Amino acid sequence: MRDWLNPLEVVVLTVCLLIFSSLLLPGLLVARDTAREQSCQDRMQQMGTAFLQYEKVHRGLPPRRSGFNDGNPYGGWGGYILPYLQLADQYDTRYDFFDPKNKSIVETQLPVFLCPASPAERFVQIQSQASTKSLNPDKSTVYTCKAAAVDFITSNGVQMARNGYGINAMGKEGRIGNQRQPMTDNEDLPISKITDGLSNTLLLIEQAGRPAAWRNKTKKPGDGQFGMSPNARGAWAGWGSISFGAVNPETGERPPRGDSTDCSVNCNNWLGIYSFHKDGGYVLFCDGSVKFFGTKLDPLTFAYLTIRDDGHLIEHDDF
Repeated sequence: MRDWLNPLEVVVLTVCLLIFSSLLLPGLLVARDTAREQSCQDRMQQMGTAFLQYEKVHRGLPPRRSGFNDGNPYGGWGGYILPYLQLADQYDTRYDFFDPKNKSIVETQLPVFLCPASPAERFVQIQSQASTKSLNPDKSTVYTCKAAAVDFITSNGVQMARNGYGINAMGKEGRIGNQRQPMTDNEDLPISKITDGLSNTLLLIEQAGRPAAWRNKTKKPGDGQFGMSPNARGAWAGWGSISFGAVNPETGERPPRGDSTDCSVNCNNWLGIYSFHKDGGYVLFCDGSVKFFGTKLDPLTFAYLTIRDDGHLIEHDDF
């Protein structure tokens, strides 16, 4: 038998391999994307279970951010639900999330807080002194922390369009009250206050890609919101909330147009639902259920789902 191929056979074999690859590759890519979406959904489901377990023990949902204007240690919902995610209880909420006491676990990228479709190896640089009420007695040393990222966030308000659908829905400042969401600041919130119903109120949304700013699938120069301060968003142990709102679909920025073309999904990762999936992003409801929202989500529906007590019961077909 020959142990070599003649030139013609090499050409034929190469062409066959190229044809085979072109037929096989699209299917492999689809399978990979499907697996990533399923994993993202599963991780959000894990967090939903953890939130409900926390609620049973503490009779309320955890703070979306702690240390909000009250001198207590900086932190967020991620640190509070950590023991209910079957992870080692290495986080101490009596200290700031960037404190040397918490540094090791906070700098660890925990898969449950990330969507596999998002860019890997992301961290949020934090630099700050200990909070007034932290158990750390050293209030003068400036601590640094390379905090691991999170792809999910809750709301601390709604930014509405100043015209169109926003005229009758918004407050005088173009913002619906920042204490009307299912999680609040510095304390647990009883779920009895979610009067719109647990299945009608958003608990978390995908807002992937931090600390970078993404607009319409394009990464903008620079990193982070609020720089290196302890109220920077994007770390799983840090402040876990930001105001939600729709944006102009062409620019990915505010102000929105005020009509149904405004974009709530995959246009802006500081205001809306944002993922690296093709056709939408995942959200977690207060009842622990996970749903996939397409890119045509109506901006007013998005706003109503964010508020816990606006009296609007949204039909699931509206998603």
